[in-house]
Amino acid sequence: MIQIIKKLRVLLDKKQKRTMVGLIILMVISAFLQTAGVGMLVEVMQIVIDPEAVQHSRVAEACYEIMGVENYRTFSIIVMVLLILVFVVKNLFTYVQQKLTLSFVYTNQFRTSERMMRNYLRRGYEFYLNADTAVVQRSITSDVNNMYALILALLQLLSDSVVSLFVISYCFISSGTMTILMAVVLLLLMWLIKRVLKPIMYKAGKDNQDYYSSLFKWISQTVQGIKEVKISGKEQYFVSEYRKCGKGYVDAVQRYSLYNQVPKLLIETACVATMVGYMIFLVATGVPTENMLTVFGTLAAAALVLLPCVNRINNQINSIAYFEPFFMGVSDNLQDEINGQNIDMSFATDEDEKLDVKESIEMKDITYAYPNTERLIFDHADLKIPVGASVGIVGTSGAGKSTVVDILLGLLEPSTGHIYADSVDVKEPGNYRKWLKNIGYIPQMIFMLDDTIRKNVAFGVPEDKIDEDRLWEVLKEAQLDEFIKTLPEGLETGIGERGIRLSGGQRQRIGIARALYNDPEVLILDEATSALDNDTEAAIMESINRLHGRKTLIIIAHRLQTIEKCDIVYRVEDGRAKIERGNL
Repeated sequence: MIQIIKKLRVLLDKKQKRTMVGLIILMVISAFLQTAGVGMLVEVMQIVIDPEAVQHSRVAEACYEIMGVENYRTFSIIVMVLLILVFVVKNLFTYVQQKLTLSFVYTNQFRTSERMMRNYLRRGYEFYLNADTAVVQRSITSDVNNMYALILALLQLLSDSVVSLFVISYCFISSGTMTILMAVVLLLLMWLIKRVLKPIMYKAGKDNQDYYSSLFKWISQTVQGIKEVKISGKEQYFVSEYRKCGKGYVDAVQRYSLYNQVPKLLIETACVATMVGYMIFLVATGVPTENMLTVFGTLAAAALVLLPCVNRINNQINSIAYFEPFFMGVSDNLQDEINGQNIDMSFATDEDEKLDVKESIEMKDITYAYPNTERLIFDHADLKIPVGASVGIVGTSGAGKSTVVDILLGLLEPSTGHIYADSVDVKEPGNYRKWLKNIGYIPQMIFMLDDTIRKNVAFGVPEDKIDEDRLWEVLKEAQLDEFIKTLPEGLETGIGERGIRLSGGQRQRIGIARALYNDPEVLILDEATSALDNDTEAAIMESINRLHGRKTLIIIAHRLQTIEKCDIVYRVEDGRAKIERGNL
């Protein structure tokens, strides 16, 4: 618990901390009102049953004299009306306090989810080479939701603890012996429950976290591979694997729900047994009945508030143990951001200018090996690309052709060496985003939004900022404008998930149009046509070659015909990039 509170102090900003302090103050006031309601209920019951009881209560007698009423009957009616008003005020205040608490929790829940998404987007490309997509999805959604379930449980635990403390103090004034006995029994029982159930609840929470990721993974894999799944007739296999994860997930949730009910049953039994045992003791020792009625009347009224509070406290302790793995996961993911380490805290903006390049792009003294491997992809390699030239890069599979592109794009961080644009280091502060603004990238598999053609070409541009004229210009460059004009909905045509309604060639042409939209100086084709048939590839390359001389073209290819019109061809092998054709 102490560790959670320490992490919360770091995770929450100043405004959130101030809000929590305000909520705690409201909880104390609410606890006082609830205790006052219980105390007043006991006093009113005694006065209604025995009007003469006014004389035995200093508070009741003082109120009677202040009101100046004629008789005890009138006084009883007035205090009953006041009792109703006290409970109305108490419950209205509790409603407002609960509303503010829930507003704080659920508003900040989404903000933290957005913060997590930003955190993941700020991470380097290398992180995603080994990342589990299902875990990333779970961390942004489920883990954050459960983290705030823990915070809500923590706030409610504090609220119920304050109420319990107030009510116990009131009971102690009425009957010290009985209250101490009841408190000792409850504290021992709660300690025992915590010792036994906390490890079980923590394990259930960890299992929930793991199995939930697996459920995400199998859903994602099934949808992404639906064609192969159906062709191979493996539907049952995917359902079975999903069922295995589902069984573990259901078991974890069931354990949490079941063991969360156990404290209530034990506490109610222990409280009743303690009260009845004490009553037996009083009867056996000859205590007058009227004294017993006063004591147990007070305790019974207090129990209406106290027992539900104690039950909720135990449930909240169990919930905190259950949600702790989720909380720790979010905390660990945000740790670099909190410490201000390793993560660039800003995003690119439309106001960023392009990093001009007039003469050449150079990779100098590049050494690189992929994470967790010892094999060097590049060993002090150099590569120079003249501006305006068409440069092909070839090599065997695994030689490092695409790695050249990833290093040029700044996605991979070499252990030695630099990337220069006209002698300017592109990774120097202030240069990198400007460098990316001047690059158009066309991969082998074009990422498609499940949206319209318009949104896919003007990728990431808000609707009101899309340049219609520029849109048609780049579609014409990609030789896709005539096709779109034949569509009933034109640019508003939906392309489906992963562009399923388009052919491979059409998807690549949208990729070309997208890459050209911001009018970059450098265009990179990373095996952009390798998955196409020869005729479609020839048509796509015709569109690309029309840009020869107007753009600097960097073409990664397997097929020689793809690079036949390149001015310079590099071959990547043995950790180096060597000119195979052409001159610098």
